[in-house]
Amino acid sequence: GAIASSALACVPAALHAQQANDPEYTAKIKEFLQAARISTELVDHLPASSTVPTPLKFHGRIVGTPGELTYAKDIHRYLEAIAKASPRAKYWTIGKTEEGRDMVVLAIADEQTIANLEKYRGELAELTDPRKTSEQRAQQLIKSTKPIYWLTSGIHSPETGGPEMLQELAYRLVVEETPFIQNIRNNVITFITPVIEV
Repeated sequence: GAIASSALACVPAALHAQQANDPEYTAKIKEFLQAARISTELVDHLPASSTVPTPLKFHGRIVGTPGELTYAKDIHRYLEAIAKASPRAKYWTIGKTEEGRDMVVLAIADEQTIANLEKYRGELAELTDPRKTSEQRAQQLIKSTKPIYWLTSGIHSPETGGPEMLQELAYRLVVEETPFIQNIRNNVITFITPVIEV
């Protein structure tokens, strides 16, 4: 609790002034915002990137454009484009639905963690099996490995907000350079599956 509180205290608007914002996307956020009380300094802008496409550049509109929703296949294509554009992300399929559609994961972390993702997956698998892992080894793993925080959405077809929002969150986690976001990238492996029941 105290660490999270102190991390949040480090997020005033002045911190994201160091990184250029995407002016067109940021203007659209302000245009479509229905009430200022539902926004924060974490999402009232979108950081710019010269390499990672924004949802606006990829889809031709921002996430949250009134009356617009994105097909799951296009959300998947966008997450794959993020992974192709950044060493901070890795994209893969995790299976097929009963109708033969892909289910996917986008992993986000700092470059070194993504490069060693299999190592962390192995350590976490080892940590979860007390039949094979001694208490001493478990304590070593707890100190050295990184947890996975898995965000999923779209279990039922009318649940449209989550899959939309997760596109912008993926972009922000990969691109933003505030200490708050860097702390997340450096210490946690974020998995995103935008649509569970495709």
